[in-house]
Amino acid sequence: MNAGAHSSLKLCYLADAPSVHTQKWVVHFVEKGYSVHVISFRPAQIHGARVYCVHSWAKLGKLKYLFNVARVKDLIRQIKPDILQAFHLTSYGFLAALSGVHPLIVTVWGTDILLTPRKSPLHNLITRYALRKADYITATSPRLGEATAEYAPKGKKIDIIPYGIDLKIFSPDRRPRGGRDLTIGAIRHLKSVYGLDYLLRAMPMVLAQHPGTRLLLVGDGPQRSYLQGLTQSLGIPNSVQFVGNVPHQRVPSYLARIDIFVMPSISESFGVAALEASAMGIPVVASNVGGIPDAVVDGKTGFLVPPKRPAAIAAAIIELIERPDLRLSMGQAGRKFVAENYEWNENATRMEKLYGSIVTGRQIQEVSAEEFP
Repeated sequence: MNAGAHSSLKLCYLADAPSVHTQKWVVHFVEKGYSVHVISFRPAQIHGARVYCVHSWAKLGKLKYLFNVARVKDLIRQIKPDILQAFHLTSYGFLAALSGVHPLIVTVWGTDILLTPRKSPLHNLITRYALRKADYITATSPRLGEATAEYAPKGKKIDIIPYGIDLKIFSPDRRPRGGRDLTIGAIRHLKSVYGLDYLLRAMPMVLAQHPGTRLLLVGDGPQRSYLQGLTQSLGIPNSVQFVGNVPHQRVPSYLARIDIFVMPSISESFGVAALEASAMGIPVVASNVGGIPDAVVDGKTGFLVPPKRPAAIAAAIIELIERPDLRLSMGQAGRKFVAENYEWNENATRMEKLYGSIVTGRQIQEVSAEEFP
């Protein structure tokens, strides 16, 4: 599709507007000339797009989607989009399925297919319903695509369209060379699911052999006080720096200070943070869980270790500290891996091609939603 066609094409996303992932997609297609609208439970301003906020009804759990169907259908009638796309299968995807609007793309992001369907029979039913109602399904990695196929109608196509990395923004050129102690780093929300306490417990083992090493933790969250207390009890407060939350546009500047990136998650949907580190030429030590193996190639771009194993984390870090040649080769391999598989513009172009194939010869239409379930 040419630039002139973009100006008349209207997209509507059902998605979490404040999410960095949502905003990246929206801004890209705004800049490409599309008319973009977002329907969200949480408010946010996204330059160039129109954001509509609907009541979250948080206390109602999954019932909140039923209460919002009429409002969402009314908004879609007003917007009259060419394509409706929902990000996150079992929340916005479920709401989109209930709306009965087509053509509908549902995009699977991670926990919505790896964890949620197993929570209860109801969650399993919601998953299958949303996938059945979708005209098109996309997943952000091959592993997530395979997981989605377990719940989707047999034979239904699943397009793999990753959430890519901008290699101009995440570049090794931003990183200084030599002349300082090595820095271990993690950039995550401080929540128990991300296993940062296991990284802290690994640090005394690392410091016993390499006392000049520093740990940089970027992010904030409910575990901050606990993690800060843990550094005290482990006797390593002078070796750990808590930076707090930073806007996503500043993440590359903090990655530039890191020599080894650690992702000790207990559960993980995919591994965008690992890809951002790899794009900057940083080797990654990560848990072998969830979708992380799609983002970290064990022994090539980093090391995959068992979750909840401080000793394994420490051993991998120590090997990388003691082998600068390995840090360099893994960093270079990581950059190449991202360029070949997760380059942002190439990934966004895949989505744009899907949009083009959908709108060719088709008009959006509202149909009667089949009864749920």
